[in-house]
Amino acid sequence: MKRILSSVAVLMATTSTAALANDGLTELIDNPAYWAIQTGDYANTRYSELDQINRDNVGDLRVAWSFSTGVLRGHEGSPLVIDNMMYVHTPFPNIVYALDLAQDGKIVWKYEPRQDPNVIGVMCCDTVNRGTAYANDTIFLHQADTTVVALDAKTGEVKWTAVNGDPSIGETNTATVLPVKDKIIVGISGGEYGVRGSVTAYDMETGEQVWRAYSTGPDDEMLVDPEKTMVLGKPIGKDSSLNSWEGDQWKIGGGTTWGW
Repeated sequence: MKRILSSVAVLMATTSTAALANDGLTELIDNPAYWAIQTGDYANTRYSELDQINRDNVGDLRVAWSFSTGVLRGHEGSPLVIDNMMYVHTPFPNIVYALDLAQDGKIVWKYEPRQDPNVIGVMCCDTVNRGTAYANDTIFLHQADTTVVALDAKTGEVKWTAVNGDPSIGETNTATVLPVKDKIIVGISGGEYGVRGSVTAYDMETGEQVWRAYSTGPDDEMLVDPEKTMVLGKPIGKDSSLNSWEGDQWKIGGGTTWGW
């Protein structure tokens, strides 16, 4: 398990803030009036610098308007806010709403995917979804059935879709997506069913798979350099993941990436 976590840490560590530059998205992230990705920024602070609401006036807040998604399951993740638009997502069936903040939350468009409800039976810990992300005038969603979807932020029309996994073998999704440069990074859920964890990158404009790094397996499938990937100050050595599992257990070794 330590080696799996170390591999994930290396992947995340190599994506420094400087290397993540997508000029348009970076400008939105730097502006506290917007909320474009679930973590707020690439440092994962999940903190807003807005100060109009504070401990002195929070007691004076009153409801201006309200909106119900109509889905009675656990809601996780935050709405996105870009200009006067708020983008709200739901747990399964993963509906996305675009609401006009200048018109008391008027629905501008609604995306409701058709998913096989049987996926619910292999989802762990409710049918939650940890949210959408915005980049390049597009809303990105990773559905419960592992379909990655790019939606036109203005119209809600589907630009492209990509299938990231197979629910019939226990692969599902509960995580958000992360736009990085010209790619969308996604994970996979299903460790309870022996799913082999992975992190996958898709081209932001076309939806084509660019690369996939597994949490377990040979070095070339994990996309790690055994001499530069360190554990306790020492290189992990060739195919260390294979050496830490008996037989072919690494193929069902878990290491899923569902919580970010």
